[in-house]
Amino acid sequence: MEKNDKEQNKEEFAEVIKLIIIGSVSVGKTSLLTRYATGNFQSVTKSTSTSSFISKIKEVNGKLYEIKLWDTAGQEKYRSLTKIFIKDAKIALLVYAIDDEDSFKDLDMWLNIVKDINNENITLGIAANKADLYVKAKVTDEQGKKYAEKIGASWSSTSALLDDNGIDGLVDVLLEKYLKNNQNNKTNENKGLTLSNKNQDETEKGGCCSGKKDKKKNKVKISKKSEVSEYSDKYNEEEF
Repeated sequence: MEKNDKEQNKEEFAEVIKLIIIGSVSVGKTSLLTRYATGNFQSVTKSTSTSSFISKIKEVNGKLYEIKLWDTAGQEKYRSLTKIFIKDAKIALLVYAIDDEDSFKDLDMWLNIVKDINNENITLGIAANKADLYVKAKVTDEQGKKYAEKIGASWSSTSALLDDNGIDGLVDVLLEKYLKNNQNNKTNENKGLTLSNKNQDETEKGGCCSGKKDKKKNKVKISKKSEVSEYSDKYNEEEF
């Protein structure tokens, strides 16, 4: 679900999520962004010299999320600037063109740059762009999927020219994956807190030898907290 600017100003976002689009020059990053933002194909685009972004609003399980998609420069002379915009990104979309084998080989370089700047558990995606040029393809889908599997990324064939839902579907998948991972991290933190509270309770009540009655109370407390954690793990995938 998407909302216009007036509606956006009235709403509070559950989270603002930064997504960077990164890859070698002329793989079609800007065209993909334009397709995603406007639904149209821009046949002629200038090479991105710094970075720019567009925002889209997505609703998941009744909560609004603002997705800021950053288009980064692929030229080597702008690489130091590109690195600045990678910081604090939650999702990285690596792009290569299927008719450009070098752009596929460059994915390792871009992945290393992302991890050097943002070494947290960033959600990764790969776009095999320019699918409309399949007759000129120098990189097969199997090669792209195998590489994506190796680095733990979601893969999709995309085309800025064709209105095939490639980029829209991929961003939705990455958002879903990020929210799941983020929820799991929060659940793990809660479990760690529950364990800490358990140890504290045992210490205050005389540890493991404090009596059967106290042990029973501790078990009830932990059980209740576990139920909350299990409930928070649930995620409605039908929203995507």
